[in-house]
Amino acid sequence: MALVLSFIHQGFQYYHETQDPRTTDLLVVNPPWLPVALVGGYLYFVLSLGPKLMQDRKAFNLRTLLLVYNVLQVAANAYLSCNGTYLLLSKGWSWSCQPFDKSTSELAMTEVQLSYYYVLLKLADLIDTVFFVLRKKQSHVSFLHVYHHTVMVLVPFIFMRNYPTGHCSLLGLLNTYVHAAMYFYFFMTVYRPELVKDVRWKKYLTMMQMGQFVILAVYFGQPALRGLDCGIPVYWFWLGMVQAVFMLAMFADFYKKAYLQRKVK
Repeated sequence: MALVLSFIHQGFQYYHETQDPRTTDLLVVNPPWLPVALVGGYLYFVLSLGPKLMQDRKAFNLRTLLLVYNVLQVAANAYLSCNGTYLLLSKGWSWSCQPFDKSTSELAMTEVQLSYYYVLLKLADLIDTVFFVLRKKQSHVSFLHVYHHTVMVLVPFIFMRNYPTGHCSLLGLLNTYVHAAMYFYFFMTVYRPELVKDVRWKKYLTMMQMGQFVILAVYFGQPALRGLDCGIPVYWFWLGMVQAVFMLAMFADFYKKAYLQRKVK
């Protein structure tokens, strides 16, 4: 037990000491346990407390709130994707190994800022599940949904806090493109559901998600498998690659059950 506690203490100390100095004054990033606490509260509410509170209550009508939330999500994701693309084109990008930029140049600080905004946006994504609970759509609170939202807070937070520039930034850029399309679809399902009732809309969005993870698996796999020095410990690239493959497998399983098997039936 003493060895386990010692290992945890040493890991936390290393994690604290490797924080990028450009992120020390950012809200939510400090203290480092805050995002973990927020995710813990999220899991407790959507899996336990929320369903219990809604058990004997009528589902809330959140139409107006959903419209506003989805519009804001589309705008925020579009803002990050456009600015991220412009930044990528401005500084140049290496597909195989983008160096970690430790400088305080204008482009580097812009990348740090966009990474920070992305982490805040991932926290806002958690509200999506809360709406499911309040509308008594607990069947939507699947393992894939909850796991995806949880990981997409914690992993980008670690990257942003310690390595806010460099090879890992493409994860956020691709994700904002996919989420801009996804939240626009969610908006339309509330505003004009008759226009998107065709199952192909959901099918194409799932394919976009899967395509994103294929790209990320290859992207993180290059420095991981080739042992390239991109200014970041190589185990982070292994984490990114394994996580992308795992998410691809789960989305592929969902795609099979939701579209292929349904078509057969």
